[in-house]
Amino acid sequence: MEKRGISKLDLKRRNRMQILRVIRECGPISRVDVASALEITRAAVTIITNEMIEEGVLVEIGEAPINTEKLQKGRRKILIDINVNSRFALGATVDEKEVTIGLTNLNLEVLDKSSMIIDERTTSKDIITFIIKASNEMIENSCLTKDKILGLGVGVVPSMWGKLKIFFKDGTLDFTNFIDKISSGLDCDICCGNAIGLMALANNDFRTQNGYQTNQAFIHCGNQINMAIINKNELSSDYVSYTSTIERYIVCPNGKSYEGYPNGSVKAELSKNALHNAFAEIYSKDKTPVLYEITDGDKSKITTDAVFNALFRGEEPVKSLVDDIIAKYTVLINNLSISHFAKKIVLHNFNLNEKQFDYVKREMIHLVSEEISDRVVLSKLEGKNNFLGGCALVIQDNFYTRGGMHQ
Repeated sequence: MEKRGISKLDLKRRNRMQILRVIRECGPISRVDVASALEITRAAVTIITNEMIEEGVLVEIGEAPINTEKLQKGRRKILIDINVNSRFALGATVDEKEVTIGLTNLNLEVLDKSSMIIDERTTSKDIITFIIKASNEMIENSCLTKDKILGLGVGVVPSMWGKLKIFFKDGTLDFTNFIDKISSGLDCDICCGNAIGLMALANNDFRTQNGYQTNQAFIHCGNQINMAIINKNELSSDYVSYTSTIERYIVCPNGKSYEGYPNGSVKAELSKNALHNAFAEIYSKDKTPVLYEITDGDKSKITTDAVFNALFRGEEPVKSLVDDIIAKYTVLINNLSISHFAKKIVLHNFNLNEKQFDYVKREMIHLVSEEISDRVVLSKLEGKNNFLGGCALVIQDNFYTRGGMHQ
């Protein structure tokens, strides 16, 4: 007769995983409050957490602070938290311009990092060789034993899948060939995924606010515009692979056309190529003399900084176009806030400094409301820290999902 059910090991792993989830979202927290959140006995939580403390996965951090409004009798609660230095993660991200690699603890605090600039002449072999070499150097330099390294997480942006021979198989991304090549020179577990979703995970604050997780929309601006959604601290399955579907969203009804996309789509209105063409239409020594001077009469030198420099110097045609672009992004952001209940919209790779971002936010307030504008933030992954997406993946898969167990 066939036996069915869950093994003791699987049950143990699941219980530990749930405890880690509660601590991650609510910690530091007492064993009593963990038991209450999971609706299991205090004795069971005590047995499991004591074992995890002995392993170094959890740590006691002292007594809970006194609540002067509600004084409790007896001993004060002992708080426990995740020992963020119990394990470490290697991460890498491959985008159109560079490969970034780093080493972090469980709290994504950076211990080491490296990067390599790439262009159209860079081969897949060059990228893989750099990932192997840099990862091995970080493992050696960290003086950490192999059992302390969770593995290497690699995120690849969609526009680079073809170069690295990453294709869809049965509706999902197949990284087998890519992983095999890295494994030939690196002795650790390797996890891979769409970099957009992984960077969204790395940006996510897992702590609950008033008992609720904050849904997040993550927008990445690159050769493609991509989006990932974090729903209740989980990466939405709809955006694990197909993150570029945002390019079909309409931001200007009956607007510009692009073959295969609806008129007024993100692709037609807000892609890098669309924005370049829009600025090219107004760019001249007579129409935009300030921008023309800043860029030395060379359209290829039109950058975000150059555009805002001209805007802040009072160049009206530039201001008019920038405001139009902001208006279209505001439509997109407002729709994401409504359709995905997104309380936070993260802009990644938009290359805005504080003054420029303040201008964008002020324009959004005029168009919608301060409440919607306040939801928009810049990504905390700036440039050479994109590798945090890969670290977030391997920490999620090889630590939290495994309940902090080594296997």
